Amino acid sequence: MELQLENVRNTIFGKLSKRPREASKAAAFDYAKIAVILFSSILLGRVALFYAIFPCGIALITVLMHKGRANIYTLPLILGGLLTNYGTGYDIWGDAITIAVCGVFFFVTARMGMEIVVKAFSAAGIMVLTKSVYYLTAQLVFVFDIFMMFVETILILALVYIFHRFYGMLDKGKKSGSSVAEGIIATSAVFVLLLGGIGIETVGIFSVVYLGALFMTLIIGYKIGIMEGGVSGIASGMIAMFLTAGSPAIIGIFACAGMTAGFFKGLNRIVAGICFAAVCIAFGLVKGYPELYLSIYDPLLAAAIFAVIPNKWMGRIELILARARKDHIYEELKARDRMQLTLGGYLETFEKLAALYSSTKNRSNIIAMQFKGMAKVTKTMMEALDAPETAFLPPKEKFSVSIGVSGYAKERSVSGDSYICADLKEGDYMIALSDGMGKGEIASRESALTITSLYNLMKAGFDVELALKTINSLLLFKSTEEIFSTVDLGLFNKVSGKLRLFKIGAAATFIKRGGKVETIKVSALPMGIVDSIRINHIELQARRGDEIIIVSDGITEADRADGQMEWIRETIEQIRSRDPQTMSDLIINKAVERYGLKEKDDMTVITAIVH
Repeated sequence: MELQLENVRNTIFGKLSKRPREASKAAAFDYAKIAVILFSSILLGRVALFYAIFPCGIALITVLMHKGRANIYTLPLILGGLLTNYGTGYDIWGDAITIAVCGVFFFVTARMGMEIVVKAFSAAGIMVLTKSVYYLTAQLVFVFDIFMMFVETILILALVYIFHRFYGMLDKGKKSGSSVAEGIIATSAVFVLLLGGIGIETVGIFSVVYLGALFMTLIIGYKIGIMEGGVSGIASGMIAMFLTAGSPAIIGIFACAGMTAGFFKGLNRIVAGICFAAVCIAFGLVKGYPELYLSIYDPLLAAAIFAVIPNKWMGRIELILARARKDHIYEELKARDRMQLTLGGYLETFEKLAALYSSTKNRSNIIAMQFKGMAKVTKTMMEALDAPETAFLPPKEKFSVSIGVSGYAKERSVSGDSYICADLKEGDYMIALSDGMGKGEIASRESALTITSLYNLMKAGFDVELALKTINSLLLFKSTEEIFSTVDLGLFNKVSGKLRLFKIGAAATFIKRGGKVETIKVSALPMGIVDSIRINHIELQARRGDEIIIVSDGITEADRADGQMEWIRETIEQIRSRDPQTMSDLIINKAVERYGLKEKDDMTVITAIVH
């Protein structure tokens, strides 16, 4: 404790000398630790078990004095908490004298190096001796008092163990020797005891102690697991029974409910809360109305609070529980918090830079787009780190697509058309076709640049509109010459079946459903012509069996006399094959026939069939 206070003092003066941030963080932890000790000293000193005895104060001063002589400052706080019970009918003086004697005794003998077990038995012995003298002096000796001294002895030994484990978890940088179960027991027991120290038994129809104990059991079970939920239920239920003099059946109900919460670990919080409350109510009703083991209101409110807690708070609670476990999860969560903080700084920087460069024109616009994209990706990463565990089961892909591609190159087997058909994230499947300006290698290079950049940006996390605007700026920036490409993009979600079509200067798309063919055409300039482009899209709900045919303008211009492209519609309607490659080949062959002896343009057909 002396070192802890020294750290606090150093940090206060360190702020004047601009100490490193690490020192400030260490001091913040020390401040929080001292606040916990001060707060808990008062509340635990107030706790009355079985409405008769106050063993928490005795056990607490024993543990704190074992951790350091400097903790003697908590003695008046514990006594002050206990003395707030004066006039309530409790016989507090025997325990008050014991707390004072233990504090002085352990302060004087601090340098003897007694083990915590020895101090626990010493505190119990001091309690028996002190209260015996007090009862004899006051001539208040009853058989009940002798029995309660025996009970208090056992409770002091148990509480010394619990407090020693709990406050040991507050020691920063020290490896805890306790097991996961010990950490869970200590955390659950101290939390419920602190609620008991508030001194408010009920609020309306709700019991403060039972409500808090149920909530703690639900949280631990849901966040850690079945066995840990059961252990927390036993610890919380036992302390709640001591505080309220309730039925021992409470312990079993809490244990079963905790294991139920653990069964739903990481799944939907609403479902977990409902099942937890259902188990509590079912077992609580076993005794029969109106003499219930457990009120139906407390489990329902605990489950409701659990279901509506913000995800950010749930993350903090998980971090606290991980510290109680002292396992690798704690370090992972700390690393996640540090990553969130770092990404937040990056996000703010990228957004400011994007706004700065957005005020400029032409060549600087692509820099603004890049910063906007990086900000979007950073935000997506932060959301992924802070993602709520709301999915009862991970979403399954209900649809699939089969692809067939056929092409014709106008010059030396080098087509100016480029395409990509590939999976993205979250079930999205990308079908993209680009037609570069000109012919041969130049057109191929431009369309390949467009389509590859589009895929990589979207794979990295750019949303589709930002990715298209970034590519448009890239084409404008790339050269002083006129360079442009069309983009025909279809995004099909395998989970929902939604199909989004983005057409930037692209040819018509055809969708065949049953025996009917629908033509989708959007008028828009190609990429790389104007600085600012408008991104619009058409959204459709696909069905199994739908055939999506995306073509380059080499197909639609095969018969310029047919401005309505009826020949393409008829060709697609007449194809009976369900093989996408066969369909693409047949459409290409029909287009070649339509050209006849005329010079043929680059042609590409992509057929996707939804299954």
